[in-house]
Amino acid sequence: MPTHWVIEIRLGTRADATPLRRAVVEAEDEAAALRLVLAQAELEVSAARAGLQDDGEEEVFSTAEASGQSEHHTGEEGRDQAGNLV
Repeated sequence: MPTHWVIEIRLGTRADATPLRRAVVEAEDEAAALRLVLAQAELEVSAARAGLQDDGEEEVFSTAEASGQSEHHTGEEGRDQAGNLV
């Protein structure tokens, strides 16, 4: 007879840590419940990857750019803000 299983995945060993993932599944035993949760996680990762591929573009920001500092890249010396040589 299937049973409702609550599976919570936590990072670390602290009992009070917030779960990274929480799933309620119906399965015959613990192993089947874990397989269902793993399958769900794999589908979510696959969908997220497909979304990135559909977008066709990723933006990557360095720590300095994210904090509002400007960076200088090779080949950009001697150019004004519009990219023209100065």
